Amino acid sequence: MTIHKESMVSARQPEELHQLFAACVNAHDVDALLALYEHDSTAADLEGHTIQGTDNLRAFLFGFLSIVKQIDGGTRKVLVSGNIALLSSAWQAVLATPDGGMTTVTGISAEVARCQSDGTWRFLIDDPQFVNASPPSEPF
Repeated sequence: MTIHKESMVSARQPEELHQLFAACVNAHDVDALLALYEHDSTAADLEGHTIQGTDNLRAFLFGFLSIVKQIDGGTRKVLVSGNIALLSSAWQAVLATPDGGMTTVTGISAEVARCQSDGTWRFLIDDPQFVNASPPSEPF
């Protein structure tokens, strides 16, 4: 796992993606977060809406970073077949609410990652609430 000052991140193993994601969120670094995703990736927001394309993902992550105070979690499972990996993590995040308060949101994610030609891994599909543990009280 590598984090560089120039917002470049790389996962040498698929399970490192979760650690890097949390580190980039906690650093509020949208460019580093985007580096964890393939350009044609598909993601879901915390309400389950589909996000496709780098511009839409950037917009979502920018909004997410504006309210997230801290995120923690860990990898639950990784299954690898060739250059494709299925991952899952358990996570919890402290979010700012519109009224100035805080709320804690938890979830169990599911992701598909693909190994790149340079040997690093990136998310291809990301659903942070694949198993919805506690939906957010306020939409993003």
